[in-house]
Amino acid sequence: MAFMHLSEKIVYQASVGQSSRYDFYKQPPQSGKESYGYHEDEDALQEEKDDENENETVIGFRPNLDELEMLLEAYFVQSEGILSKLTTLREYVDDTEDYINIMLDDKQNQLLQLGVIISTATIIFNFGIVTTGFLSINIHIPLYDSLPSLTFWKTAGGIAAASLGLYIIILAYYRKRKFI
Repeated sequence: MAFMHLSEKIVYQASVGQSSRYDFYKQPPQSGKESYGYHEDEDALQEEKDDENENETVIGFRPNLDELEMLLEAYFVQSEGILSKLTTLREYVDDTEDYINIMLDDKQNQLLQLGVIISTATIIFNFGIVTTGFLSINIHIPLYDSLPSLTFWKTAGGIAAASLGLYIIILAYYRKRKFI
């Protein structure tokens, strides 16, 4: 945290007379210990002391950490606010996706109902066509002894009415069973 306190670093650098970053972090040379066979264990001991007093020995001053902690706390509050906004946005996107899926399912159900209605109509009117085909066989029955135009229209109208009536009955059955 002490390394993040830049304003006090700059003030300290100016007062001590250090001008470069290298000079600022550079340890002061030890007086002749390296040339006289300075022991490695003593080096390790000195490094531990330096780590414990990092704010004072490396930087050379003890910064006011209260201001830095307040600054970091403000950043943390801001990042938590951004995180909560992102979470809200994610929930909004998920809700929108669910709504779109519901609408698509509704449209698909309507198309399936229309398919059932059209398929039922096709089947019922095909029964009428089969009946007409059966009556058009070249056999002699008393139906053919009357006038051809009147008999044709009565038979065609009866078949169409029967098919339409059967279609309406089947649609009523579908509505009763809540298929459509």
